[in-house]
This record gives sequence, C-alpha cells and structure tokens, in this order.
Amino acid sequence: MRILKQIRNGLIAVTALSVLGVVAYQVLLDDVAKQGISSMNRTIIDSYVKLHTLVNDHIGTIMDEETVRQNREQVRKAWEDLGF
Repeated sequence: MRILKQIRNGLIAVTALSVLGVVAYQVLLDDVAKQGISSMNRTIIDSYVKLHTLVNDHIGTIMDEETVRQNREQVRKAWEDLGF
C-alpha cells in the first residue's frame, strides 16, 4: 500500500510539473523564445540522428584479415610503447 501511495504521488507530481511547463510555455514565452526552443529541439534531434547513423554505419562491416592484423599490431605496439 505504501509503494502504491509513493507511485501515485510521483505521478501526480510529474503531471503537475508537465501541466505547469505547458502553461508556462504557452503563456509566458513570446514567439521569439518559442522559435528558439523549437530550433534547439531540432538541433538536438539532428545531432542524435547523425551520431546514431555514424555509430551504426560500421555495424556489420566486414574487414579483410590483413587489415585486422595490421590494426592489432599497431594497437599492441602502442601499448608496448606505453609500457604495458
């Protein structure tokens, strides 16, 4: 029962904050501020999409064994040069 009360109170708090946020956005911000927020959101979404694409482009890439061997040797040499 206590856990349900905590969950209920949490949901009430989140809902209240969300409603206050929407009201503040609609009432307190002028058009320039709203455009700034929209621009910021678009920049964040575009950055996420670019990063996601960059990271996922290499999944499934097949490298020939010679390239893999050379990379391993370079990494091993770099660690040896550092004293490991």
